[in-house]
Amino acid sequence: MNKSRTPNQTKVITKMVSLLGVLLLLIPLQGCKFKDLDLRLFVVALGIDRSVEHPEKVSVTAKIAIPLGDPKQFDEKTQYLTEESVTIAEALRKMKSRLDKELDFGHCKVVLLGESFAREDIRQAADWLARRRDIQLLVFTAVARPSANEVLHVQPVSERLSGNSLLLALSKDGTESPFIVGPTFSYELGRRMQEIGLDPIMPLAETKGKDGLDIDKAYIFDKQKAVLALNTDETRIYNILKEHNLITSLDLKFKGNQTAYSFSRSHSSFSIKEKADGRPYIRYKIKIQASIEEDERNTIITEAVLKEMSAAAEQQLNTQVKSVLEKIQKSGTDPLGWGLRYRARHWGSLEAEKRAWEDMYAQLDFEVETRINMKYTGMIR
Repeated sequence: MNKSRTPNQTKVITKMVSLLGVLLLLIPLQGCKFKDLDLRLFVVALGIDRSVEHPEKVSVTAKIAIPLGDPKQFDEKTQYLTEESVTIAEALRKMKSRLDKELDFGHCKVVLLGESFAREDIRQAADWLARRRDIQLLVFTAVARPSANEVLHVQPVSERLSGNSLLLALSKDGTESPFIVGPTFSYELGRRMQEIGLDPIMPLAETKGKDGLDIDKAYIFDKQKAVLALNTDETRIYNILKEHNLITSLDLKFKGNQTAYSFSRSHSSFSIKEKADGRPYIRYKIKIQASIEEDERNTIITEAVLKEMSAAAEQQLNTQVKSVLEKIQKSGTDPLGWGLRYRARHWGSLEAEKRAWEDMYAQLDFEVETRINMKYTGMIR
């Protein structure tokens, strides 16, 4: 005859069954497969080019920093790997077969697009950057001349950490050059490629000798490829229109005397208006406080002379700005967001706003009004 279980025995059996169930559930679970730092290679920059021998393929170059044991030692070793494939993802997977450690993209801060690749179609690269889970959306993007591979191989004498010279220049954490546009993050690139009324723009990094880089130009894109290159002076004008309190200086020819004035404060704004006959135009207002930085003939400066110099500088800058705006308009691009401003101030469906703006864009005129308040330094009166 079986004896009935006591309450304590029932509780013990219940706990054992529950514990066994938990153990069974844990059997399929695996570890996170975390790799130690000594089993990782850190990619600090990537370059994407169009393959020369196989135009249907992309050529991907990875700049890899080899970590050292002593953090105070700055002579880091750098390794370069280049692979070609139809897709960027496949090229990176091919690289792994040539390494004994895992590639880590968590420290990748710069992605360069070769000039030939950028002039064809950058949608493949932009899509990959947005989807790649281990690359941050704060990656700096730029166009490289003559190729991304060659620019990545440049190591300036001042570079103490692998890939750091490109990072400091493009982010403007180091140099504060008025000729570098941006910073152009990968998320900003993706947004500009999708947004109606705003197009991408990237700085252009080109080699200068074996150990030098020059970043003083820019490329403007449509929604697919690079269509307009801005030279050095045009890039600076773009930055004057885009950035507040830009640190720069401009040359001025005044009564046969070569002078230079530097900005202490600057601000620009624009509005879209219509003339009396209904013709649309964009009006830019630029306000600059400046001081004379260099004077060729050591001219005696009076208040009247300062006013004349300010007027001459205003007229010169008006001409330069209008020339750049018309050049951008002829390319059919919109990096300054004129279309976005128009859409923000008009009601209607997306397609209706888009058609209206496209019809208006080609007919736009530009008016530029500059006010420069010039001051003289170096003398007390």
